[in-house]
Amino acid sequence: MAQTTETLSANKLTDVQQIIQSAIEKKITELTAETDSSIEFEWNNQFETDIEQLGSIKLNNQINTSRTSTFPPQVKPAVPDYKAKQLPTAYCCKYSENKAPRELNGPRGIAVHYQTGNIYIADLFNHRVQVFTSNGDYLFMFSGKMNRPVGICISQNKVFVTQWSGHCINKYELEGKLIKSVGSKGYGEVQLYGPHGLDVSDRNSNVYVCDLNNNRVQILTQELNLHSMLGIDLFKNPCDVKVTRDRVLVLDRSDPCMFVFNSDHVLTNRLITRGDGKQTNVPFCFDIDRDYNIIMSDSSNHCVYVFNHEGEQIHKFGKEGQSIGEFYYPFGIALDNTGHIIVVCQKNTNCLQFF
Repeated sequence: MAQTTETLSANKLTDVQQIIQSAIEKKITELTAETDSSIEFEWNNQFETDIEQLGSIKLNNQINTSRTSTFPPQVKPAVPDYKAKQLPTAYCCKYSENKAPRELNGPRGIAVHYQTGNIYIADLFNHRVQVFTSNGDYLFMFSGKMNRPVGICISQNKVFVTQWSGHCINKYELEGKLIKSVGSKGYGEVQLYGPHGLDVSDRNSNVYVCDLNNNRVQILTQELNLHSMLGIDLFKNPCDVKVTRDRVLVLDRSDPCMFVFNSDHVLTNRLITRGDGKQTNVPFCFDIDRDYNIIMSDSSNHCVYVFNHEGEQIHKFGKEGQSIGEFYYPFGIALDNTGHIIVVCQKNTNCLQFF
């Protein structure tokens, strides 16, 4: 009788494996058709890995609820129509030193949580992160161990924030609970001096941190231990970084220029990202779309530039001012998963604008 039960359980396991494998293959085919054919989907034949995205299945007829699927970071469903980005579709928030919700004082980096569309903003001089819906409605804020937060990114439902004056990087839960903080002012390993933008690799979950005043990018593990360093004797003021499956892009604002590395950290290109503004360009943040177009904020020219993957300027929008569609020191910029461009400014009547 025991042997019969074991045989039935084994058959059931085989059936479950086949059902799940068929479902995953069908879903991959659908996603490939809906998105860009150049997007790579990695297959892992281990049963435990296969069911991880669908939920845990047990053979004793107990079923655990599936976890929410993750919208793949760096994969945008469409390239925005940049020439149509002249006036915002929505705008909210205002500059203030009162520290009230929805009021920003020196906002810097932006991160979008692709599952919910929620927007996380590093509110520099208020020493906190504010969170808004994809429409700009205020949700909540958190401020655990923050000293002038600048860079921010989200990966695997964790929020990573660099502290400009704290010279460290913090890791939080989505709701703001502090998990870990590492770093101190200095020049050694996992020591930082004015850390800036950061990003997390989808390939290995390593965290890339722009160590601006140390003129390097430090690469940390997901647990925030040192993995390696990038750009020593190459960068002057690395201020932002984006990591995809096949390349690493680092924005250096001293020239300004964009350094392009392959996945093995070999330098493959150096793009000049100087727009046609009258003043000296001072880029701060950037994001990239599926075609590797670069969307970059320029705080000194009070505008947003768009460059193609070869560094040629293909569009520009915004100008200095306080009216709708104008900027006064734009800093944070990000694309959401619907193709909207989100820009946050330091001192605007409408600090947060959606294009």
